[in-house]
Amino acid sequence: MKKHPQGLKEYYEVRPYFGTSVWIHCFYDAVIDFGSIAKSCWKVAERIQTYMNVYGEPLEGSIRWLNGVGHQGVGVGEDVFKLLKHALEYSRLTAGAYDVTIYPLVELWKNAAREGQLPSKETLESVRNKVGYQHIVLVEPNLVFFMKKGMMVDLGSPASGYFCDEVALILDSHQIRHFMVDGGGEIFCRGKNRGEIPWIIGIQDPFDKAKIVRDIELKDCGISTSGSYEKFSTIGTERYAHIIDPRTGYPQKGAASATVIASTTQAANELSTALCVMGGVKGLDLIRSLKNVEALVIENNNGKIIQYQTDRFLNK
Repeated sequence: MKKHPQGLKEYYEVRPYFGTSVWIHCFYDAVIDFGSIAKSCWKVAERIQTYMNVYGEPLEGSIRWLNGVGHQGVGVGEDVFKLLKHALEYSRLTAGAYDVTIYPLVELWKNAAREGQLPSKETLESVRNKVGYQHIVLVEPNLVFFMKKGMMVDLGSPASGYFCDEVALILDSHQIRHFMVDGGGEIFCRGKNRGEIPWIIGIQDPFDKAKIVRDIELKDCGISTSGSYEKFSTIGTERYAHIIDPRTGYPQKGAASATVIASTTQAANELSTALCVMGGVKGLDLIRSLKNVEALVIENNNGKIIQYQTDRFLNK
């Protein structure tokens, strides 16, 4: 741990979680014993990885377990219920452009990519019938009911944003004033880098990974970028995005990438996914209706690159 001119100590650690690398970077007063705080933060990562992994062990209260027996109505762990409740709120807010129940369609398209063949319309419609956030009922404090058999949820993507937000809560509670938490692409920043200068986040060009389209100063908020530039499948000669439009059942074609800044990282993640489905025009209409949310959507419209952006991005 390094010391800095202001008398702040530095903590920086990277660990493998959620199938990627996540890290915590803090600057804190020298009088604080950070060891136990760091342990609490990494326990959050361990807990999320154990209970949110859709391919993991079907432990009671976990997502894997819920997907198997949710049609019976079951109690889930506190983290699962909290994350699912938030995800349903944003499914409603986006009118289903983001839908937490998309998992059956995601698996359908993964299988199509492996087999190199598009799903039939009949198969697609049958699977799409299992998708719909309206068919999940939550009962406090922890009961979840899937109203259709075969429904499943995948909280892997918002879970990384949830990790950032939960770690931020821990650090805030210990008066850590300057930190950045990266959940594997989703990021939350508080205060300043080294306690002196802004945290700078670079937004990657979806058409050229070596380029940054915008540098953004981030303070006391979360950021998330979603898009087809990182993950896609090729079936025949056609390239298909990994983000599925829940309303049609087909991979989205609206946006190459969408970046959202919001008060929480989980909200930024869910909104950035929705904007990829909605596209720039409708997506920015939604964002402008929300408080303290900013967005940048990049589209390829028949070879013409178009950027849709709110004020914070326009000023950068």
